[in-house]
Amino acid sequence: MSRIILKCENISYEATDENIFTTKKKIILNNISFEVVENEILSIAGESGSGKTTLGKILAGILIPTKGEIKYFFNQRDDGKNHQAIQILFQNNGELINPFRNVESVLSEAIQKAGSNAFAKTVDELLDIFSLPKSLITQKAYTLSGGQQQRVALARILAVNPEIIILDEPFSAQDKESVENFISIIKTLKNTLGKTVICISHDVKALKDISDSLLIMKDGEIVEKGNASEIFSNPQHDYTKFLIKAAELELSAEEVKTFLKEYEQNKRYKNS
Repeated sequence: MSRIILKCENISYEATDENIFTTKKKIILNNISFEVVENEILSIAGESGSGKTTLGKILAGILIPTKGEIKYFFNQRDDGKNHQAIQILFQNNGELINPFRNVESVLSEAIQKAGSNAFAKTVDELLDIFSLPKSLITQKAYTLSGGQQQRVALARILAVNPEIIILDEPFSAQDKESVENFISIIKTLKNTLGKTVICISHDVKALKDISDSLLIMKDGEIVEKGNASEIFSNPQHDYTKFLIKAAELELSAEEVKTFLKEYEQNKRYKNS
């Protein structure tokens, strides 16, 4: 039976929008609840501004929810460093790796910090996992290609042996070949390395190839969730249908315009 390792219960998050005249509260997430199962790929999809990246930061402990609770059911680490049990790979790899340090320095530091819990004992092992050539070891991070930087950043995360790896927009600004390569890496994280992955992306087409479970977010709320293959084959919510059709390029510009107009009208009616 699959083991639940994380449970979100009624998570909400508000941000403060201040200027010299007023202070307003903006609801970013509203009443979010779901579960994460061990050794699955859970994907979170939605357009920009849907709240999915904020949710990822809350799961990783970077932000604190305004309301609700997150329950973790991790195995106790040997060194007690459970704060390292969730690691997040941001869209901007520069937030994780110093561009002026060489690859060996970046990865060896992560291995040393993880101590007895390190996933790999040597830098070479990490490079092999992500099909990175040994010649990169002395190169500064800024000299690497975007795809190489992304894999080095992910190798650094894997070194500390987290229970959950969160990937924030991993397919952003990549060509088709790079997307396919990273999809293969995500599958390796789950199928070969036994990791649980949460993949946050607006690229619904890419998510179709990797997801076990799927959350669809719109305006800070989950509008649909469940088994990914069932949602892709038989979506229930109009917004989910819209995202899937748009990903398959089955929507005309007029259909997109009409859908967005109707959705906003329904939203205003619902909130009135």
